[in-house]
Amino acid sequence: MTLLKSASALAIATSFGLALPAAADVTADEVWSSWQALAQGSGQSMSGTESRSGDRLTVKDLLITSTDEQGGSVQVGFDSIVFAERGDGSVAIEVPETYPMSVEIRNAKGEVTELDFTVTQPDFEMIASGTPEALVQDFNSPEVTLTLDRVSGDGPADVEASMKIDGMSGHYAQTEAEPRVFESDLTIDRVHLELTAEGRNEDTDVKLVGTVHDVSSTSDSRMPVGIDPTELAEMMRAGLMSQGELEHGAMAYAFDLIEDGNKTHAEVSVTSGRIAFDLGGTGVSYDASGNETRMALYDPQLPVPEIEAKMAESGIHFEMPLIKADEPSDFGLGIRLKDLTVNDEVWATFDPTEQLPRDPATLLVDLAGKTRLLTDFTDADVTESDGIPAELDALNVKDMQLKLAGADLTGSGAFTFDNSDKVTFDGMPLPEGSLSLRLEGANALLDKLVAMGLVPEDQVMGLRMMMGMFARPGDGPDTMVSEITVSDGGQVRANGQRLR
Repeated sequence: MTLLKSASALAIATSFGLALPAAADVTADEVWSSWQALAQGSGQSMSGTESRSGDRLTVKDLLITSTDEQGGSVQVGFDSIVFAERGDGSVAIEVPETYPMSVEIRNAKGEVTELDFTVTQPDFEMIASGTPEALVQDFNSPEVTLTLDRVSGDGPADVEASMKIDGMSGHYAQTEAEPRVFESDLTIDRVHLELTAEGRNEDTDVKLVGTVHDVSSTSDSRMPVGIDPTELAEMMRAGLMSQGELEHGAMAYAFDLIEDGNKTHAEVSVTSGRIAFDLGGTGVSYDASGNETRMALYDPQLPVPEIEAKMAESGIHFEMPLIKADEPSDFGLGIRLKDLTVNDEVWATFDPTEQLPRDPATLLVDLAGKTRLLTDFTDADVTESDGIPAELDALNVKDMQLKLAGADLTGSGAFTFDNSDKVTFDGMPLPEGSLSLRLEGANALLDKLVAMGLVPEDQVMGLRMMMGMFARPGDGPDTMVSEITVSDGGQVRANGQRLR
């Protein structure tokens, strides 16, 4: 939550702008009032001393503060900010080139870590236009640098960190209607991060360097008025909606750890990626994906000093309800790891004679369904309950695949659940439906595992007998298929043969 609050404070402090075109007049006082209203609606506090001189409104000693549930806080301070009317119905907002930001983090044990930063943004420009009821703020910042000045607490003894943002521009729009509307877009040419840390043990050093190119993001939110913004369930029932998407180009990070004279080096890179979220209705969804991912680890102390993995595609998706509703709500889970490969040194640890196919591996899972919440998941008491406060109504296995070492398992199916019967399957709601499975290359893989000495022959015989119970020969060599059905009050059949 501290990070969310930090982002909210920074939105006002460093890039208060983002939006829809408008053609009307707005005054300096109206823009300043809009800032204050936004801060109040976001659960923040804003203080400063105002003075007027002609067409210029100056706010001195401006302090923006936000806090989280554990007592942590983010503060951004400005010596002064000037709202200057330009004579054409728009207002220029003059922000100091340099200003401080402090972050206080409190964990569940009450331990406190304090971080002090300096923000530098030369040639920053921001123009507000539109009307007080529909304010638009456009900004452009050729260069922004965030420098860590101080860290207190039980962390490293000496830390140096900085983040530089090049070519940032965007706009921000807000309306005073009910619900309040907030829309934004942002583009960044490059983000570069550097961090070095020396542990309290002098033999420990850490270094992190990362770069992200071609960042673009959009967001669209509808905020109810008159409701505590920290009460998420009530906000959602009143119509809260928030959507956002971020895309980026090439991204690369390198990490070095030196401990007791031993050096570990790690690298992560992707050619492009995307993150998206959607909060509203009764729940939330999240998507993240990456293309051409590479991960590498170099550590001379490991049995395999050099480990490298590559993936053509990677992604995760989840969708879940958050608040109790009369009708069942959607949920979903997706995992996508496509064409995963590892270097030959890793393979050689368990397959030195190269008996196993080293084709790229794939894991795909795509699940969807319906569930009925019995209480709000936003309630803190949910984490302390013994059971899951929800009822499963339906589960759809839209797609499933595991491809590894020459074997390929695929499947799909769908089930519904009767929550009035939790006796037939001992506490689980009674299912009804079917699951279709297809397995190719399993016998060849088992033969090779036996030949390599990784699996005893007697265990393989047991596995073959089990597969014979649940599967039948398919339409190709070394192929098995199975149709698992549950019906008639709990009867379980595999290819028509009753198992239960």
